[in-house]
Amino acid sequence: MGSAELPRVRCPDCGKEVGPLVGELVCQGCGRRFVAEADVWDLLPASRDAVKVNEDRAHVEAGLPTWRRLFMHKRYWLDWCDADWLPTIVDGRTRRFLEIGGGLCYASALAKAKARDAHVVATDVSPRYLRHHAVRVGQILGAPADVYAAADAEALPFEDAQFDAVYSQVVLYRLPSPERALREIARVLAPGGRYLGIERASPWAGPWHAREARTMRARMESQGVAERPIRYREWASILAESGFAAGCLEPVPGHRVRAAWLRRLGNAVRPIYVAIRLTR
Repeated sequence: MGSAELPRVRCPDCGKEVGPLVGELVCQGCGRRFVAEADVWDLLPASRDAVKVNEDRAHVEAGLPTWRRLFMHKRYWLDWCDADWLPTIVDGRTRRFLEIGGGLCYASALAKAKARDAHVVATDVSPRYLRHHAVRVGQILGAPADVYAAADAEALPFEDAQFDAVYSQVVLYRLPSPERALREIARVLAPGGRYLGIERASPWAGPWHAREARTMRARMESQGVAERPIRYREWASILAESGFAAGCLEPVPGHRVRAAWLRRLGNAVRPIYVAIRLTR
């Protein structure tokens, strides 16, 4: 099987098609130039909300080496992503894979290892985090993504119907408008393409929900980021508003408690993870 065709990019400023991510690109609509610097493309809009600028700062903590972030902070997530989640959307037929808000972007490395002929695009809103950590994670895991790009999840800089696998992990609840991001995900999915998003459902019982809301509010005020507690039912409403069918949302089974109704019952007092799935 040959290499996958490169995904086509649209200008994040004027929306004109720019072409495949290779070499140096120039938008014929507004004249903006695009080139990879330190292996990372800047595909962010020239004008960004303050919360997205602050995300770049918040994601670059001093003094934590990449290996420690990966194998100590994310060791369980690595296993879950590799064994449980990616196999539901990535296989030998995968031609183009997109990770949204990836941070360390280990999902992109794991996807590349599973589908060597696929063209893998790893994105995050923080170009510094991609340069400092995501590129190194690909090297550490022995399967770098084909492209690392700073991109806004609410305005994906790709043409329609480009990817047959899209993945995001605990990122939508940190966006000003998860509805807009979900519509963008549906837009860039190719016919037959599959999306999987792992998200966090906050406790639904009043006192526990209020406590989590206070914690997140304090983080928002100190870091200037967008973050809010979203209950399971609120996720269902967000998906409906984004054009997703009712069956797209389900609790992620736990290793000890797997039944969906028990997970939702326990969600009264503690957060759980939920899976959002879409097939075009």
